Amino acid sequence: MTVGRVACLLAIAISCTVHAQTVKLPIKTPIKGLVSMGAYRFVADGGQPDNTLWPLYRAPKIFGGIVIVATWAELQPSKGNLPEHTSIDRALAAVREYNGVNPDAPLAVKLRVWGGFEAPAWATTLDGEQPVAVTFNNKPRTLGHAWRSEYRNAWRDFQALLAARYDNDPLIHEVAVTSCMTFTAEPFFVPDDPTVLQTLHKAHFTNEDYRACLKGAVEDYAGWKATRVEFPFNPFSEMDDSGHITPRLEFTHEVMRDCRVRLGERCTLDNHDLNVPPLKSVEVLYTEMRALGGPIEFQTFYETPDFYEGTIAYGVGLGAGSIELWQDYKGFPDVPVETLKQWASFFDTATVKKR
Repeated sequence: MTVGRVACLLAIAISCTVHAQTVKLPIKTPIKGLVSMGAYRFVADGGQPDNTLWPLYRAPKIFGGIVIVATWAELQPSKGNLPEHTSIDRALAAVREYNGVNPDAPLAVKLRVWGGFEAPAWATTLDGEQPVAVTFNNKPRTLGHAWRSEYRNAWRDFQALLAARYDNDPLIHEVAVTSCMTFTAEPFFVPDDPTVLQTLHKAHFTNEDYRACLKGAVEDYAGWKATRVEFPFNPFSEMDDSGHITPRLEFTHEVMRDCRVRLGERCTLDNHDLNVPPLKSVEVLYTEMRALGGPIEFQTFYETPDFYEGTIAYGVGLGAGSIELWQDYKGFPDVPVETLKQWASFFDTATVKKR
């Protein structure tokens, strides 16, 4: 083979390699319509989430998606790679089975992985300090220092492992941001219980560290390229030495805008407090969400809202492409199938526009 031919082949190989590295996967479509919030009883009952689909079999072809819930402790019990088979794999198999039965109305998946009090034991002592023991809603919880860099780096590495395994899975359309979470799957949530706040403060929780964690949350999910990133927002809570909280909404708006700058249309704005009448604390937040435009999603604040239909209609009016309904603690399983069909139809003509 001549030197010229070798050089030519080498140039082609380099060109193909560069091209392969720059090819972008198509962005998955947003989840549309009613979404089952999925397993939630584990929060109160303990154990691991039971990602059952039985409520959706009762109301087939109505919901557009389901949340698969998992915990960091189960997925990465020891530092290192993920187990070969996880609860996510089992739940995805169940969704594929459902979609095989309902091929004309398949479910899309949102993945929500809990950290906070569901972090593995090894992650709660990464900074050399003891885990934080605290009682919240009459439940004893053990937390790692989610606001500290050591914990954050471990969480980021964990997300990279999840993305490497699941970003290409066509069922998973969205992954929920749960970075910085402590007690709920909402990064911006800090309880207003003075005892809890004082305990966090004694564990060296600072507003500066918390802000840095929230600002870096989008980057935590950098490994997810084709999957949409759903970020639930609340007013930022700034805590003083006594544990008193002051809302700082502008910081929340800053993180929302940065999410859109970094991820574009893959950044899905979310809030888990949808209700009629709306909570005063989030009405201004909704104004900013509408100004930024879709994709927007919500989760109902109550398991079974007093004005259930009005709450769904309100969310659609705010520009929601999908709304999560509670699957546990009554929630949507108590709603007649025909009523659910009517609510699902609200999304058929809905459009999301910037204001």
